[in-house]
Amino acid sequence: MQKEVTIWSEGARMSGDLFIPDDLREGERRPAILLCHGWAGPKSHLSRSYAPVFCEAGFVCLTFDYRGWYESDSRLVTVDTQPEPDADGYITVRARPVREVVDPLDQNRDIHNAMDFLLAEPSVDPARFGLWGSSYGGGHVINVTGNDPRVRAVVAQVPGMGTALDERGFGVLTEEGQRVGSAMARGEIEVITRSPDMPESLKGSGDPRTMWLYHTRSAAANIQIPALIIDQEEEEYGGRENSGLAAKNALPAGTISEYHVLPGTHYDVYGKNFKHSAELAVNWFNKYLK
Repeated sequence: MQKEVTIWSEGARMSGDLFIPDDLREGERRPAILLCHGWAGPKSHLSRSYAPVFCEAGFVCLTFDYRGWYESDSRLVTVDTQPEPDADGYITVRARPVREVVDPLDQNRDIHNAMDFLLAEPSVDPARFGLWGSSYGGGHVINVTGNDPRVRAVVAQVPGMGTALDERGFGVLTEEGQRVGSAMARGEIEVITRSPDMPESLKGSGDPRTMWLYHTRSAAANIQIPALIIDQEEEEYGGRENSGLAAKNALPAGTISEYHVLPGTHYDVYGKNFKHSAELAVNWFNKYLK
């Protein structure tokens, strides 16, 4: 069974699809998987592809659109000075919606809020909860798993592992990041605009103010639960050393893990390698969540 749900994330509505196995018995609790898409990936894609496969295998699943993307509401930037609240505690403001901006810190908050939603579902066993993510969402699930003990198994395919770290362990702030951050802090611009350096294959805009603060590799070093990493041999977004191979190398030596490299480029994981990648994930979750 699939049904539309509303998830509240920092005061904004996120659109979600909840999948319940058809053979679920009354009062039964099942293991659950939260699916997190990549840079500009819509939940509708996951709701047609991976989520039905995982649900058919017996898992309760949730897909969602990040705030400001597709069917979800936006974060709002108020333009004018906020008035005093009325007698009921409300205010009316003029605001600009923030849409199609990739802020990894905000998207991680969305994931945590989607987790809170799913773990409260009556059919879910919170002790058997897994994260699945792809592309930039693959990096997100690595980051969340390294900081949240509720995750019991994780699958990250072609993960975007964020900025590289310098010799001190800090991210590198770009000139653009500082310029945009200062301009926004001083009220000179209201929302992030698309950088001319963005690859044409990527929709929307990356937030240069926060990407350098996003240390996915550091989080990976904290992971102690079973982690499956799926890579593409000809990964075009920075190569495997900035994708699955980076995740694999950052995991602690004692962590249960597997690293699989599939033939082809980044988007082949959703096409010719979809069946293989989905099968690997199902087998991983069957082994460590059931």
